[in-house]
Formats: sequence, structure tokens, C-alpha cells
Amino acid sequence: MQIPSLNRLAWLSLLLTGSVAAVAVPEKPHLVTQGQSEIRVAPDMATLSVMVTSLKDDSRQAKEEVDTKVAALFSSLADLGISKKDIDSGNVITRPNYHYSKNGGSPKLQGYQAERKIDVRLYDLDVLSQTLNKVLEQGIQNIQQVRYDRHNADELRQQARQAAVKNAKQIADELAEAAGSEVGDIYAIEYQTTAAPRHYGMMNAKMASEEALDASYVQNEIQFTDQVQVVFYLN
Repeated sequence: MQIPSLNRLAWLSLLLTGSVAAVAVPEKPHLVTQGQSEIRVAPDMATLSVMVTSLKDDSRQAKEEVDTKVAALFSSLADLGISKKDIDSGNVITRPNYHYSKNGGSPKLQGYQAERKIDVRLYDLDVLSQTLNKVLEQGIQNIQQVRYDRHNADELRQQARQAAVKNAKQIADELAEAAGSEVGDIYAIEYQTTAAPRHYGMMNAKMASEEALDASYVQNEIQFTDQVQVVFYLN
């Protein structure tokens, strides 16, 4: 027996909305689709994060050594054309450093540790290896990560969002045609801001140190993704 068109549409609507309970739906025949998009591009900038540390018997001495290393790093980076406006420098944090014995007993004070996080934005990836070398030359071993990005990240996010909406409409058209119907107006759009772009090949501290030594650069990909749920009326 052939299923009436309206019943087919109602069944299709129930099937599609069953896993998307959060989005509002009308009582009339409808369908819900989830559009997704993905844009992968090569990076054209990077942010280098390092932690400048010092361990001394006195907290003031530890702070002064950290400040001296940071000042020397700033001067060294200026030689590469990196200005202070492209460097984010956090405040110095000092705290006691204790050694805890595996056999128990009271912890032993080792001294006072000072630390200061520095983020350096590089708009020319050709100087990445040189920058890493400058960091290591200042005795800064704690290279936390190198995070790649794009100048036009906001534009790429917008493109990914628009592509997700188009994908939702394309899926809706295909499903409605298969059910012998046509997609009508949009009833509702459910959208949640996606997380930051995924960075493929993010460099950790060990990799960053090796990068500085061999002066090579491996091109990485950045993935911008987005998704949106759209409720369509069915004609």
C-alpha cells in the first residue's frame, strides 16, 4: 500500500527531529537538518609561548633574574623586527619551591621560584626558527608551544558559518525531494558558537627545540569548522 504524502512527511519529520530535541519545531509538516562545514588552510602566522623561570634562595633574586632574561629577550627579538606590541608579557609570579621526599617526612625548602609567561606573535613564519634560537640563547628552556593561526581568521570563520547554512539547505532539498515534497520557508535556526579552530601539527616544547636546531619548518593545517541546525517548513 502506498503511504500518503503527508504521512511520509510527518514520518520524515519525526525521524529527523528525534535526535535534535533542543531546536524548536512547528506543528506543521517540517524537517530539521544539521549543516556542517570544514575549511582547511595553511597558517600564515604563529604565536610562540614560553615560560621564563628562575630558582633562587631569595624571591627577590629570582624575580630580578626573570626580569633580566625577559629584557634581554625583548632586545634580542627586536633585532628580528619583532616589536613590543607583538609581545604579551605577564606579571612575575613567585612562590616557594619545596622538595617532597618519597619516604615521607617534612618537605624541604629548595628556594623560591619566579616565573613569567611570554607570548610572541609572529606575522612572518620565515623568522620562526630564528625566534626559537633567540629564546634558547637567553637560557629559556621552557618553550610551551607554537600555535599557528591566520591573519584572516574571522573571515574564514564567517565563510565556514555560511557554508554550514548552505549545507543544511542542500540536505533539506535532497530529503524533501526524496519524500516527494518541497522545502518551504525557514521556521527556526539553532546556532551555537563553535570552539577555536583546530590546529594540526601544533608544536610542543620538545618539537620547538628541535625546530630551532635544524631551522626547518613543516607546513601545518588549520581547520575552521562550523555547524548549524535549521528547521524548514515542508510544502
